[in-house]
Amino acid sequence: MNMERMWDIASTISAIAGLFVSAILVARFYVPYMIKKRSAVLIGALFFVVMTVLYLIPFSMSGVVAYIIGIIAVCLISLLCERRNLPQKVFLSMTIYMFLWIAQVISALPWKLISGLTYMRETTDDPGKQYVWFIVALVLLVAVENALLFLEIFISEKVYARKNERMEWRELTLLASPYVAVIAGYWISSFLSDVYVNTSGEYVWNNYPVYDGIRALFGVIAFLAAITVMYSYQRMKQSQEDALQNALVSKQVEELSGHVHTIEALYSDIRGIRHDINNHIMVLGNLLDKGETEEAAKYLNDWQNGFPMPEINAKTGNPVTDIVISEKMREAEEAGISFTQNFHYPSSGKVESIDIGVILNNALSNAIRAASESKDPYVEVKAWKNNNAYLIQVKNSFAGKLVLDPQTELPETSKDDKESHGYGLMNMKRITEKYYGTIQLEQREDMVIFTALMMIPG
Repeated sequence: MNMERMWDIASTISAIAGLFVSAILVARFYVPYMIKKRSAVLIGALFFVVMTVLYLIPFSMSGVVAYIIGIIAVCLISLLCERRNLPQKVFLSMTIYMFLWIAQVISALPWKLISGLTYMRETTDDPGKQYVWFIVALVLLVAVENALLFLEIFISEKVYARKNERMEWRELTLLASPYVAVIAGYWISSFLSDVYVNTSGEYVWNNYPVYDGIRALFGVIAFLAAITVMYSYQRMKQSQEDALQNALVSKQVEELSGHVHTIEALYSDIRGIRHDINNHIMVLGNLLDKGETEEAAKYLNDWQNGFPMPEINAKTGNPVTDIVISEKMREAEEAGISFTQNFHYPSSGKVESIDIGVILNNALSNAIRAASESKDPYVEVKAWKNNNAYLIQVKNSFAGKLVLDPQTELPETSKDDKESHGYGLMNMKRITEKYYGTIQLEQREDMVIFTALMMIPG
């Protein structure tokens, strides 16, 4: 075997080895975005197979075409593994291939230094020794390329914090715009390089060493653009969530304000009753003094029938939670749902009644909506305090299956408008965290149990 053939074999083996290492990093890139780790491993394996085949095909192919084929293949396998969040799958496949290209163009700069310090400095006539140094150079190149790729993945993982959040197509259009510009720039530079080779018979970087530096600079700018896009997207989603949560809190405060007005009206009625009761007693006394017992009994019966009894069926120890439970009880009964309660407001400790009211209102609304779709609907609510721990627990019948969001570990909303709903649970979690607690949902066969824990000292 001649020496030229051996050099070709070494280049091929190093390229395939580099693809293998890159495949491991590609799988690592996908792990946080996939529910099952096995899916990420399959994506990495397919990446290795596809890119190896494209490298070994016996005819020349444009790098842009090869990358597009790779993006499509990786996107399809990721979608087949987990059929959800298609826009994000497209975005991730574009991102990882951009990272691969950036690592490649930046590593062209250290490659000149590596080759100059290894096989290029060997001036002896010993081809075997120069071949060994060539293999060393290839190993170092693979290490540099994949070290750069690992660094890109690491930084993007830190910036892209909301990994399992649903991405919309319009958001993908916004995020992909810089990528399209980068791909266009890459295609233009590759096209001009090919034209130069066909015209002069020499590689442009041999006559113009600054060419590799320009490409590397373009790669750095492309990476900064990608990170900026991810960061801006995260901030945009956070702003949307904050706006929706604020709107939800405002709505809930408005509802609780209505409860407070109901309580005020109730107390006003009670004051009126207390004012009138002396007159009623005086009339009854006069009738009894005159011996008109039948008239007194009739008067008492009329008074009882016309007595304004308030519609407050719960006695929890707090007027806000009394109203919330009473209204939810009435709502459940109108929907044909069995409702039982054993709720006790904490008798001691510093806690805001509006916080407990928001948790209770949200939890019962969710429970009634879920129970209404079951065969034998029921809702149970209770609360108790054990030392400093205060627990609110809501149980309800449920005919479906809870699907947990991997990021928040809370159930995904079942409503069609997912962008505007699903924040009630997160708001309840935020309130409990204010008291160094948390919330938990679990499903036991046909029953869902919601538990809110709050630490209330005193």
